[in-house]
Amino acid sequence: MDTKELEREQMWLDRVYAEIDGQLAEQEAKVREYYESMRSVRRSLSEEHGISSASEKRLMDAAQAITELRQGGVEFGLQNRLLGQLRALERNPYFGRIDFWEEGSNSAEVIYVGVHTLLNRATGWPMVYDWRAPISSMFYDYGPGEAEYTGPGGVYRGKITLKRQYGIKARRLAYMFDNDLTISDEILREALGRSATARMRTIVNTIQREQNRAIRNDQDARLLVEGAAGSGKTAVALHRVAYMLYKYRDMLQSENILVFSPNRVFGDYISQVLPDLGEENVPQMTFREFAESFFAWRWEVQTQVSFLEQLLGSSPVERDMLLTRCSFKASPQFQKVLDRLVLLISDEAARFSDVYYGRKLLISAADQTRMFSTNYAYLPVQKRMSKISQRILHMLRPLKKKRVKQVFAALQSDPAFEEESWWTRAREAVNRVRTELKPVFSLLREHYSVDCIAWYQRLWHDDGLWAEVACGLERPQGAEGSLRTLDDGVIAFEDAVPLLYLKGELEGYPVKRGIMHVVVDEIQDYAPLQLQVLTKTFPAARFTLVGDAQQSLHPFVWSSGAGSLADLFEGLELATVRLNKSYRSTQEIFRFCSALAGSSSAATVLRTGAKPVVYQVEREQYGARLAALVKEGLDAGHGLVAVIAKTVEECQEIFSVLRLQDVGVQPSLLIRESAEFERGVLVLPVFLAKGLEFDAVVIADVSTAQYSAKYDRRLLYVACSRALHKLDLICSGDLSPFVKSLPAELYELEAGLGS
Repeated sequence: MDTKELEREQMWLDRVYAEIDGQLAEQEAKVREYYESMRSVRRSLSEEHGISSASEKRLMDAAQAITELRQGGVEFGLQNRLLGQLRALERNPYFGRIDFWEEGSNSAEVIYVGVHTLLNRATGWPMVYDWRAPISSMFYDYGPGEAEYTGPGGVYRGKITLKRQYGIKARRLAYMFDNDLTISDEILREALGRSATARMRTIVNTIQREQNRAIRNDQDARLLVEGAAGSGKTAVALHRVAYMLYKYRDMLQSENILVFSPNRVFGDYISQVLPDLGEENVPQMTFREFAESFFAWRWEVQTQVSFLEQLLGSSPVERDMLLTRCSFKASPQFQKVLDRLVLLISDEAARFSDVYYGRKLLISAADQTRMFSTNYAYLPVQKRMSKISQRILHMLRPLKKKRVKQVFAALQSDPAFEEESWWTRAREAVNRVRTELKPVFSLLREHYSVDCIAWYQRLWHDDGLWAEVACGLERPQGAEGSLRTLDDGVIAFEDAVPLLYLKGELEGYPVKRGIMHVVVDEIQDYAPLQLQVLTKTFPAARFTLVGDAQQSLHPFVWSSGAGSLADLFEGLELATVRLNKSYRSTQEIFRFCSALAGSSSAATVLRTGAKPVVYQVEREQYGARLAALVKEGLDAGHGLVAVIAKTVEECQEIFSVLRLQDVGVQPSLLIRESAEFERGVLVLPVFLAKGLEFDAVVIADVSTAQYSAKYDRRLLYVACSRALHKLDLICSGDLSPFVKSLPAELYELEAGLGS
């Protein structure tokens, strides 16, 4: 690069930093001013507006102070957010530049692209454009030559005459170069070669064209982003959220977005992406939390992680039964059974009888049938029954009042109450009428409510009911066994989704219209019925769904035979974007994992490293070999080394072994879904490793005893595909057939402790 050009670029960077410093000083002063103003109002509220013995004027002054405090809090939040954006610019003002010569213009416009927009205070002209701005899309989609972008006024065409990328460190240009690719392979390799962190990073400076198209897709209401392990699916989903918050900032706020993460470990892992992009973090929840809120927190719901732990700890026979019935209960065939059950319950609920209070007819069966079938036909069964029940209570109210007066009058002349007070006689009158009304109240309680849990239990225990709604479909053996947990207030994982669906169809879904965008990560672990429950609960929301069928740990997906998520969710009107390149692992690890998965249409970036190594050791050598591999990873500079086992019990044993060995750092045990982790050595089960990535991975035991069943292939693929730079596998018995069947050139095989 020409020296003078480097000097010109450094001069521009200095001007940008001068502008950032000036705006930072002003914004910090503004934030302090708002903070002090709020403190002043709070002090005034506590010292001058005592409410315990306040006059009317004092109460009005206090109310005004509270209003000021609330408004000040909103403004303080806004100003503090702007300060955060400026600090993000201070860390790295921009990472790219394009010179765009628009058709009809006399010269090219120089466009620097960064995390946020930076306006020159004197001219109001952008010195840096936000990566989400329409004009910035050309940086990701085009090299030098013909280019276009869509802005508020339509499509703008022209030519890119220069495309440049930068590395900025300590306010100096560390490097810059021109290129004709979407994102330079050198920059991409440099970014991918870095060590893993305990929090996911942003990818704004390395977004690829296929990723950019998914991020900026705002025409499809339901977008499925499907890609192999390491293709950036989760990052794309979160950057899409940031893009939506930018583009629709006048109508979309962070509280209008909801992210479903598989567990709290993963939720913590992705929690820094949006703040690093200068956006407020959006609400997150797991499906278990959603389900428990759906049931108004009256039931505990078993998580998928707990289910998998139960599955992997079962005998082969129990395991097959568990898989079969869980797959069955998530199937479209069983959904049809539930739909027919809803119709049967509706028909049974509509069998009304005349309702009397004494000899007085309150409402006829015919009137109730008309209300149920016509007036309230648009409502689910339970809400229709509630409407009719409310109608009956409304008609009963004046009769009850009249009857209390009659009884009270009779008590006035009753010798037994002659000496009692007016209150005593009134209370007695009310109690007697209440007793008279017990048959009516009992009828309303028993006939005008629908218990979805009771009906679901009856479905599995009542052969006649099953025959009536199943239409010849056979129940899996032992399918009713999971219902035993209901006695302890727990809904089993396999029953959670069908019960949610049944409750929603019978009682109505707890609709959340304030949620306008929903992100579901690891969608391959959701059954289609599960997704239907979400779309009916969030009817106003757009959906971004991300996942990989090869990584599914859901029994229904295993048994469905679906080759892709698009096939699995066919019929849900999803637009699909496929990410065909993996950016996580070295070529050697990627090829090993692709062969392990059985097939993969994805490619990988040109980043090389060592082949995976399989160590076959005697049982007495196991602890020493494991510790040696962990220490080897740390000595190589890998900041995050993971030992991945199949079950929690194995993790606990490995953790104990490593604590007795001298590996240089104290290992951490991650076996709870709500735990957090930091850099170092981590021991965790495969089902908690999903979505995470580590510098070096050691698979604890790849023997036939651990990985030989059909579904074990997916577990092993998930575990191996977590590795960025180094993958080692230990075997203390016969080697798993999934590894043994791989081409020998994909890995190294060593016996004993090795060198």
